[in-house]
Amino acid sequence: MKRVTAFTLGATHPSGRLRIAAYAEHFRPLGWELCLHHFDPGMGKTPGHTPWERLQRKWRMYRAAAVLRRLGSGEPVIISRELHVNMRPFLNAPNPLVLDIDDALHLGPGRKKIFALCRRAQAVVCGNATLAKDLSAVATNCVVIPTVVDAGRYKVKTDYTLRGPLRVGWIGSSMSLDATLGPMLEELRGAQCEMVVISDEPPGADWVRFVKWSPEVETAIADYMDIGIMPLEDTPFQAAKCGCKLIQYMAAGLPVVATPVGVNRELVQEGVTGYSARTPQEWREAIHRLAGNEAMRAAFGRAGRELAMEGYSIARWAPRWTELLERVTDESRRR
Repeated sequence: MKRVTAFTLGATHPSGRLRIAAYAEHFRPLGWELCLHHFDPGMGKTPGHTPWERLQRKWRMYRAAAVLRRLGSGEPVIISRELHVNMRPFLNAPNPLVLDIDDALHLGPGRKKIFALCRRAQAVVCGNATLAKDLSAVATNCVVIPTVVDAGRYKVKTDYTLRGPLRVGWIGSSMSLDATLGPMLEELRGAQCEMVVISDEPPGADWVRFVKWSPEVETAIADYMDIGIMPLEDTPFQAAKCGCKLIQYMAAGLPVVATPVGVNRELVQEGVTGYSARTPQEWREAIHRLAGNEAMRAAFGRAGRELAMEGYSIARWAPRWTELLERVTDESRRR
């Protein structure tokens, strides 16, 4: 059994959990053992710049260096994109390095660090083609592997009958709640629906139903909402999002409404899996149409479930990951 060691920021942090840790069971039949090292518990927020937070960062780098020293020099290492603030041990390690990126961090203050890791890595796994195009200027080997879900673990909605107002749901971390959902809340307040937010922290709107996130709640989102939404702003940063929320909704058999930005255009098949909406009026109209048509909600939900199973399942993409690991390991040995 070959071994790959992966470093993520937190055991429940969305990026590392969904894009890396979820593959553990699927790597084994393909001959790979995935060993996980999490830097933090909880949702894994990046430390700031207080003396205590700087000390935390140094301690993380020390721990990473200690783990790397115990590995054989030929063993590949995966690092999740959040660890660009703790990059020094990875730059100096002799191991084949694979960097996983699912957000446009190269457009923010971490640009230089992300580029340094891209140049160092034998492969950069990007969550979508937009990221791959941007990072290919500095990385020699960009590979697109979308964010996927273990669809078999999701409870699938089978009863689309409404027993009250339409429950419009959003799932995500508090780090993205204010940036993406916040501007939409007041608009949705007048849409004659119940707004449900599943997150690690409440949204700060007393009329919104808050559900505390947990792994069990995440795979049972069909119990908490009737449709799933993913509003975005039409900016370069938002356009590089990987559509994780939409894939989760679809895995649960939920119809969706989303801003047609980035990969959302591919995931939302208009009139098949859901509706696209840009303006407040378009959002209200889409929600109104879904609220009044049970057959439509059921048809969209079933189509979305099929799309998630066929195109965005862990089982489909696990072989792509292990092929990549084989290649970077072989290339490292030949050097």
